[in-house]
Amino acid sequence: MKKKWPAAICLCALLLLGGFSLSAQSRPTLRAVRVDKGPKLDGYLDDQVWRQAVPFIGFRMAEPKPDSEPSEKTELRVVYDRDNLYLGIYCSDSEPSKISGQTMAHDSVEEEGMSDDLIRVLLDPFLDKRNAYIFFVNPRGARSEGLASGESYSLNWDGIWDARARVNKDGWSAEIKIPFKTISFKPRLENWGLNLERDIPRKQEIVRISGTTLDSFFYNPNEASPLEGVAGVKQGRGLTIRPFGKVSAANDFEPGSKYEQDLDGGIDIYKNFTPNLVGAFSYNTDFAETEVDERQINLTRFPLFFPEKRTFFLEGSEIFDFGPSGGFQYHASFIPFFSRRIGLYEGSQVPILSGAKMYGKIGSTNLGFLDVQTREFSEIGLSSDNFFAGRVSQNLWSQSKVGVIFTNGDPSGGSNQLLGFDFVYSTSEFRGNKNFSTNLWSVYNWNQEKNGKPYGFGFKVDYPNDLWDISLAYDYFGDKLYPGLGFLPRIGIQALSSGITYSPRPEKGWFGKWVRQFNFWIYPQFYWDLKGRLETYEIMISPLSFHTETGHRFEFAVVPNRDVLPFDFEVSEGVVIPKGAYNYTSFNFEYNSPTYLPFFVDLGYRFGDFYSGSLNEVELGLAYQYKGYVQLGLESNFIRGRLPEGNFNETIYQLKADFYLSPNLGLMNYIQYDSVSKNLGVNIRLRWQISPGNEVFLVYNKNWERRWDPTSRYVSIGEYAAIKLQLSIRP
Repeated sequence: MKKKWPAAICLCALLLLGGFSLSAQSRPTLRAVRVDKGPKLDGYLDDQVWRQAVPFIGFRMAEPKPDSEPSEKTELRVVYDRDNLYLGIYCSDSEPSKISGQTMAHDSVEEEGMSDDLIRVLLDPFLDKRNAYIFFVNPRGARSEGLASGESYSLNWDGIWDARARVNKDGWSAEIKIPFKTISFKPRLENWGLNLERDIPRKQEIVRISGTTLDSFFYNPNEASPLEGVAGVKQGRGLTIRPFGKVSAANDFEPGSKYEQDLDGGIDIYKNFTPNLVGAFSYNTDFAETEVDERQINLTRFPLFFPEKRTFFLEGSEIFDFGPSGGFQYHASFIPFFSRRIGLYEGSQVPILSGAKMYGKIGSTNLGFLDVQTREFSEIGLSSDNFFAGRVSQNLWSQSKVGVIFTNGDPSGGSNQLLGFDFVYSTSEFRGNKNFSTNLWSVYNWNQEKNGKPYGFGFKVDYPNDLWDISLAYDYFGDKLYPGLGFLPRIGIQALSSGITYSPRPEKGWFGKWVRQFNFWIYPQFYWDLKGRLETYEIMISPLSFHTETGHRFEFAVVPNRDVLPFDFEVSEGVVIPKGAYNYTSFNFEYNSPTYLPFFVDLGYRFGDFYSGSLNEVELGLAYQYKGYVQLGLESNFIRGRLPEGNFNETIYQLKADFYLSPNLGLMNYIQYDSVSKNLGVNIRLRWQISPGNEVFLVYNKNWERRWDPTSRYVSIGEYAAIKLQLSIRP
């Protein structure tokens, strides 16, 4: 593999040397007007205060015809008072009966498929053109918030803010209120960065203030327009106190067990040391309101990835993003710090005594520190332990950075430390207006293993643009690299991953009338052991993939595979594939209907060879939604394997039934069953947001195991119920 380095280095050098032809797109200037008192938040723009604002109507289309006149008019007004920033948006629509608002759930807004008419706001109060806040609102008033950086975003950040929306006779309108206490900002800036995007899903149309080329990412703060006029604002004391109280009852239904009742409480304290630097302390940390994980079927010999969902760990987590963690999410994925390793062990929740963290900026330096103390958990043999993670990165040039990361601790016990270094060069002005990035990374791990190579390193080059999306990555993971607080499913390998996607947009003929964009792609991945012997390859090829002008998506792929099993592999209970080399090819078909309609369907079908035999897999999703008040969804996964060593059938059923009276009051029901564990689980959550930051949760979980019991086919194995009240106090 060493011979690949000179070619890769030359490729990076050529791209970098050719990438400094800069051409800044013209961005309109916006203005915020200071008022004595902000408007009443009701979704209507009829307050007198809005007449003082400077209206902006110069929106341009980003899709399907970049920088052209939108089919519908959009108007933005911005005002602020001593405590809050207000945005008023009016979205005219010539067919208001076709406006889509199918959800009221918090954080349910998704970009994929353009499910609802939607307003996205990007706010960069640092003006560092790297990181920004994002706020979403749909015509039903459903809200989501998060953080944006470059071409990506996450909904990990939960800020205290509010919004209202209304459907009117000639469109829909929204009012957004963002308290200055909620966001970090750089004092005495002449202007902030602001961009706004509107989705019209039935037309598959996107309009924006700025960044209206096909290669522009809305989530790139470098594309935002300047917002002038915000001055003399303060965060106040920058202190938020979040106490909670909880009453719960639980029973594991072991012989002789009884319901254990508990009255509990705790507190989270957040302090803005500066407008850009936040400290947090949590005592008796609790995650009762967190939704359960989605069940998955694993047909590989590597662990599955489950995302973090706990609020305390999510806030500020983007600062810990490192090197390859934002890259290829396949077997070679590596995350040096993965917070799910804290407080969760082999499916059990480990109680957390306290946690402290600090995250934010000091000048152009990004900081993130986390320290957590767990309690003793004698039921599974774990003693009280301490875990630490630290991340420091320095901004370079306009969109690049260099940084280090350090972790200490191992949930399974013992000593484990990891130190890593990474460098990221990124620009949205490569050869004028193209996106380009490259990163280099390396880590060293101190652990209790005696022999092997406790280090890893790699690089990635990425050219993510609309017509051509090209990437190349190489990763080396030593056979003694065991990150105690990280996620690394496969050690002792070298991995080469690449991808080329060609996505033309037909403009004429039948294709131009019905097809919005084609996607032809190939993603080869190769894995060698540390001596250079090929272990695995997977080459995903799509000769046909496209989405239509109305939002239907089709994809067909061919996937040749090779896997050299180093040991016998039990792919399913009782079905053991002997070690050895296997070559096989599978075929994948996917169809997704538009999600802005009341009914929609997702269908996936995989068939073909699988190791020594064959495999058929069907993924089916059916959903019904009614104006945000009702959301019903059934997802199922059927797997049928036929091998000489034995046959296996595995199935997952997932049912969601959510009911909302408003975006602030909803009942969410989640039922899951899988044939591998033979467990049936129910998760019921009622969320009532009394006011922003003040919430009541009612949670009920119960699990049954399917057995051939004389009295019942399903036997109770666990039950939990809780009422939790969480407040936010800002003195």
